Amino acid sequence: MAGCSSTPQRIEISAKPIEKPQLVLPKADAVNMRKIEWVLLTPDNFQEEVDKFKTSGRPVVFFALTDQGYENLGLNFSDIRALVQQQQAIILAYKNYYEASNKALDEANESIERTSEDVKSQQNVPKDSILDKLNPFD
Repeated sequence: MAGCSSTPQRIEISAKPIEKPQLVLPKADAVNMRKIEWVLLTPDNFQEEVDKFKTSGRPVVFFALTDQGYENLGLNFSDIRALVQQQQAIILAYKNYYEASNKALDEANESIERTSEDVKSQQNVPKDSILDKLNPFD
């Protein structure tokens, strides 16, 4: 009978919300493409193109590509485009992960808060046991 007459100890729960990590990403620069003027030189138009440059006052300098060099230039741009698409996919994956982790943290914090409130409400229930009613010293 002595074991039943003792009062139970209060359970203390201390919980604080989990801090969300902040994802800070710098803004990407916008790419402004500059106009490129291609001049195709053939044996038939070579002298005409040289004369155009001379009359415009610009120096006569030509940068030439072979047909294979031009093909490689196109393939390099294709590789760059593929890399950019891969990077965009990686960034999207990070974004989705970050948003999902924020949602999970919010749900965990809400659960902690609800549990804490439940414990507090159960601890504040008045005691209506028979021994409490019979105790003349209360």
